Parts: sequence; C-alpha cells; structure tokens
Amino acid sequence: MTKLKTLQGRAAIVTGTSRGIGPYIAKSLAAEGVNLVLAARSPRELDEVAADVRTDQIRVITVPTDVADHQALRSLVAAAEREFGEVDILVNNAGFDWQIPFHRLSLDDVGRSVQVNLMAPLELTHLLLPGMLDRGRGHIVNVSSIAGYVGFPYTEAYAAKSGLIGFTRTLRADYRGSGVSASTLILGAIGGAGVGARAEQETGVKAPSFPLPHARTVGKATVRAIKRDKAEIVIFPGPGRLMKALWDFFPGMGPSMNRMAGVDGVMERIAVAREHQRDQGTAGSPAA
Repeated sequence: MTKLKTLQGRAAIVTGTSRGIGPYIAKSLAAEGVNLVLAARSPRELDEVAADVRTDQIRVITVPTDVADHQALRSLVAAAEREFGEVDILVNNAGFDWQIPFHRLSLDDVGRSVQVNLMAPLELTHLLLPGMLDRGRGHIVNVSSIAGYVGFPYTEAYAAKSGLIGFTRTLRADYRGSGVSASTLILGAIGGAGVGARAEQETGVKAPSFPLPHARTVGKATVRAIKRDKAEIVIFPGPGRLMKALWDFFPGMGPSMNRMAGVDGVMERIAVAREHQRDQGTAGSPAA
C-alpha cells in the first residue's frame, strides 16, 4: 500500500473548484494543511472559494483554466510548480454533461465532453507524474460518475468520465511500489451540488426527491482516499458499493430503476430545456 506520510504542507491542484463539489474538496484538503491551486473557468467564483479556504497557514492560488485547452493545462501545472515547487496531489474533479440526446450533439460537442471528462485528467496526470516519481511520492484522485456507467438517460458523451475508473485501476497497478498512487471517487447524485443539481437550477426541472449524500461527503472521501490509499470509493444513496456490484452483473438493472423512479421523464424535460437554451444562445458549454 502506498501512502503520503503526511498531507500537511503538501500542494494540490484541484480542478473544477468554482462551484458544485469542488469547493468542498478544497475545504477538506485545506483542513488537512494542504496548500491549494484552484482551477476552473470563472475567475470571480475561484476568488470567492479561495477567500473562503485561505488562512494564515494555508496558501491558495487561483488559476483560471479551461481544461479543454491543452496549453491551459500546461500553464496550470507551470503556475502551480512556480508557486509551490512541488505538487504531490492532483484532484481531477472538473466535468460536465450536455444532457442532450446524443444524435443532436455535434461531433465538436462530443469532443469537448471527452476532453473535459476524460482527456484532461489523463493530460494533467501525464504532466505531473514524472515529478511525483522523481520524488517518490504523490497521489491522484479522479472524480468519476456512476451516470454513464449504468446507462443514465442522455449521458452517452458524459460516459467518457467512467473511463477514469479503468485508467485509475491501471495507473495504480503499473506504479505500485513507486510511492505514487491513485484513487477513483465514483459518484451518484449529490445533494445540492454536482451535475444534477446544476441542471435543476439552470432548467427549473425538478428531479424526484430522494435522500442524497451531501457534497461534504465527497470532500471527506477525497481526503480518505489519499490518506488510506483507497482504490475506489463509491458515493451513492444507499449501499453504494453493493448497488455498483449489482449493476456490474446486471447491466439492464440501472435503466430499469431509472424508469421506475421517473428519472427518464425528468431527463427528457431537462434535455428539451437544454436544447432550447442552446438554440437560443443562452447556454454555453457547462464545463466547470
């Protein structure tokens, strides 16, 4: 098992920190004494999160970053290393979902989804991994989703994010014993945050009401994944790991549950609203 001996004084890059679960991840890391590099597209929102987590002991910088831009990723890493010298923690949290029927997306739309949800985490890992290996320490946390994995409606492009599960498993196996490790957080719906909550806020379409894990749970799970070197942590209403195991064995189970719970109808209304917003030019790419 590979562990960072201490998080105190380490530096972490966290993407997607302007809203949703990102600020909670930042707060949880700051509580462990981790210095932070916060990345997202919105400078104003980044500054607000930075002000909330910065203390006399915790250094925080913000780097406005579109993770779909290859040069922006290189600039992000350069800024982090310029400020802190070494980056021992990477949390790939940024992500988005078009929530529009797949055949109505352009190939550029699909490409952006794959870049943000899958390729950007791979690129950032590729940029930071050599330094981690040289120092013999480091941890990468990839925030994935159960959505595309279980056939959630209109998530064909977003399903690229489930590719982080396989990537992380292989990364752990290949670099075992090097001092560098990786973990995956596999998320379902999160109360008041995440893709689902944002869709509800932006479209006005109300989802069925279920007891959901709070975004604070994701922040705490991020710290636990690093400190205990957990391979995967499933955060889902109810018995998350059991449900995931059942879906692995019975691939048709997830879509059936969605239909019975009324999720399909809700997602249909969200898809109509999203398309209308796009056609009216009132919604751009929702990437964090």
